[in-house]
Amino acid sequence: MTEDDTHGASGYWYPDRQEKAGVELLTLMRRYRAAEVAMRERKRRSMRMNATDMEAVRFLLRAGEQGQPVRPGDLAAHLGITSASTTAVVKRLVATGHVERRADPSDGRGALLVATGHSDDEVRTELTDVHARMIAAADRLSPQTVAEMGAFFAEVIDAMGADAPLVEADGVGRPALMSKMRTPPIR
Repeated sequence: MTEDDTHGASGYWYPDRQEKAGVELLTLMRRYRAAEVAMRERKRRSMRMNATDMEAVRFLLRAGEQGQPVRPGDLAAHLGITSASTTAVVKRLVATGHVERRADPSDGRGALLVATGHSDDEVRTELTDVHARMIAAADRLSPQTVAEMGAFFAEVIDAMGADAPLVEADGVGRPALMSKMRTPPIR
């Protein structure tokens, strides 16, 4: 029995609300999130990667697109893991051909991490169809609907981070975790 079977459109957290439209939308968001998590898990399995390895590859691909060098410490900070764990991640990704270590021209002893063309091709192959279907659905929306949904999602994102510590890095006090979510998503 699923959450939707048990609680219907009222949603578990909002059983006594008279107005159902907002609850139905939040229920759809939960269903979307569950579908996305399941899809990403299927893609990770088909690529024989765990979640940390996949996030490392995504980070390196994005950095490569932006021309940003990535050192092991940068990857560790992004993933929120220790240097020892980062070493293990990098070793796995190098062994599977997803990442290359290159000499850091600014530090003869250091290394830069770069996602390989193989990795980029594999990620694109795995996700292109899904992304095409998603963008087709989004493209069918009117500009007004997109603007309204954008404002709605921004408000929901901020609501989720309302109790997180604030950061001022961009000159606007935002919850630390939520401020990161304002950057464009990657593959």
